[in-house]
Amino acid sequence: MIHIEDEFFLKKKFNFEKLKEFGFSFENNTYVYTEYFLDSNFKAIIEISDVLKGKVIDNNSDEEYIPLCIESFDGEYVCKVREAYKSILKRIADTCCTNVFFAFEQANRITNQIYETYGIKPDFPWNDDNGVFRHLDTRKWFSLIMYVSIDALLKNGDGHMLNIINVKIDTSKRDELCEIKGIYPAFHMNHKMWVSIALDETISDDKIMKLIQYIRKLIHQC
Repeated sequence: MIHIEDEFFLKKKFNFEKLKEFGFSFENNTYVYTEYFLDSNFKAIIEISDVLKGKVIDNNSDEEYIPLCIESFDGEYVCKVREAYKSILKRIADTCCTNVFFAFEQANRITNQIYETYGIKPDFPWNDDNGVFRHLDTRKWFSLIMYVSIDALLKNGDGHMLNIINVKIDTSKRDELCEIKGIYPAFHMNHKMWVSIALDETISDDKIMKLIQYIRKLIHQC
């Protein structure tokens, strides 16, 4: 199953006034937009609350058009519907959104706080999903934000994606920290000296920034 919406909204921030101008209505704490397309044979429904959800209804059957989101369905007609739906999503993204560094809101807040505190923005040496924060003088990096599956942290088969930040810790506090919900042994780093923190609102911004402050001082002294 593919998530077409991620192609257009994964690293976007919504301007809610522009959503209203575009034609979204606000119902039950959710912004909702409906558009008919392909001679009104289909209807796109976009809902934005804490997350964005999109679906396409086949108006002939009044049921969701499931082939749209199955990658192996690549016939001419399915592709025509898919491309028409994508064009709607692109118009919304281009009109109502601004670009951000990361997929999760907390990851972007932490990025802004690092910039406001230290004047440092992330760079992306491997790909657009993994941002490295470096000291301005030594270029040593002190934190890393990544986009990984929950399975990468817990080995539980959960493919849902989230942003995490790797930070260095006082090794004597490792076991204590890893007992806290949202903090895990570091992904792709030394488990004794680093932890991965889920940037999904489980841990407060303040606690994360205190750990970042610790690692910055420690690495800068090396």
